[in-house]
Amino acid sequence: MSQEFRRFVGIGFLAIAIAGAAIASSAVMSSEAQQANERTGGAVTQKPAVEKQEGERSRLDQIGETCWADLRTKRIYIAHTALGRRIVEGAQEVLRSSPEIGLVVLPRELDERDVRQRVRDGDEKAKLFEHAGVYHGEAEHDGEPEDKIEAFEQFLLSPDGAEIDIAMLKLSSSDVSRSTDVTRVLDAYAGAVERIRRARPRLEIVHCTAPLREPDHGARAAIRRMVGAGSDAANATRGRYNDALRKRFAGEVFFDIARAESMRPDGTEATVLVNGERWPALASEYGSGSRDLTDEGRTTLGRELLLTLSACCGESKARRTEGAVTAVPSNGSRGE
Repeated sequence: MSQEFRRFVGIGFLAIAIAGAAIASSAVMSSEAQQANERTGGAVTQKPAVEKQEGERSRLDQIGETCWADLRTKRIYIAHTALGRRIVEGAQEVLRSSPEIGLVVLPRELDERDVRQRVRDGDEKAKLFEHAGVYHGEAEHDGEPEDKIEAFEQFLLSPDGAEIDIAMLKLSSSDVSRSTDVTRVLDAYAGAVERIRRARPRLEIVHCTAPLREPDHGARAAIRRMVGAGSDAANATRGRYNDALRKRFAGEVFFDIARAESMRPDGTEATVLVNGERWPALASEYGSGSRDLTDEGRTTLGRELLLTLSACCGESKARRTEGAVTAVPSNGSRGE
């Protein structure tokens, strides 16, 4: 067989594969369009989204001043990466529209800069986290979840970390990807939580589910699905991690980022099908192709962050002790 003939055959097979992938992708997109049409009855309407937003605002309105007043006395720390910063920005927007909540958001780097300046000015008592507020800062070692977890633990066990009352570590989508060993990462996190709680029993740790990404689209997406690569396969791994995390810490406070990201404004859930199982995915209303949040996604997740913090106030903790408050239910995985 000549080299030219082998090249011709190879190109033919590649063309067939791409054509098949395009057909499969078209079928998937047609199915998604049909589902969307069924959800809306053939008409596009903004009413469900408005109702959902009003419902979220109502949930915030139902939280009493006693709870917010208690949180205003706490030092809260959120370790995050770029997405987490956008979520915090969304929370700040919600706080501006609801000034009665009264929580103050402070970047850790600005607090550190202020302390350094005060020390230079001769203030020997200057220290980090001197005032109550919601502090947030970059989590180091992005893409290396075990190192990130270790750094979080070391910080909370340090003299500076001893000032914190409520803490949460938000892993990024890069920390939980297609090839992530879910059991290993979860064991590393659970071990760190156990050691932190042993050393600091009064510290409240809020657990964060791993964030999701948008489903794959187009002909290339179909090829990725065929070889088990791409965003869909990674979202399946994140779904397994999140399910295991929810199960491990059932009954505790969760900032369920994955759940908030996957629930569309109309109340339906964005999902991907991987090996016969449905897994949550980032809804297009909340995320863009640049791995960033839309304005709606930012405020939705920011509001969810505030609702999560409200579960840490004194009266909510008392209800949890009595069994009246539980962790956010798992999305879980479902077969087709």
